[in-house]
Amino acid sequence: MKILLLPTLLFLMLSCAQSSQSDKKNELQPKVCKTTIANTTVSLGVKGMVCQMGCGGSIRKALKATCAVERVEVNYIDSLEEQTIIVHYDRQKLGPVQMIKLLTELNDKQFSVRTISEPKAVK
Repeated sequence: MKILLLPTLLFLMLSCAQSSQSDKKNELQPKVCKTTIANTTVSLGVKGMVCQMGCGGSIRKALKATCAVERVEVNYIDSLEEQTIIVHYDRQKLGPVQMIKLLTELNDKQFSVRTISEPKAVK
């Protein structure tokens, strides 16, 4: 009985370790998007940003991960409470309401976001 117990336990331990490693590999792989071609831009006002690189980078990364955003311009001025970002996106895949919802949930709800200008078609 002891002879069967030891190999069985080793097998279970190894299979669990391999399973958790494959789960981690899947979690770490970034989402791969096809090239997005923007057909619309919108300006958003963002409160709660403390720097252009960190906060701006988080905002860019979150929006680009939707696979609907081509480019995000962050106009950060340290002395202003509200910063302006311009999002170039595909309106068939995403809209300002979804962007605002996404950004307000980011970084433990660090940002408050509003639409500054109505979406404009890109020519």
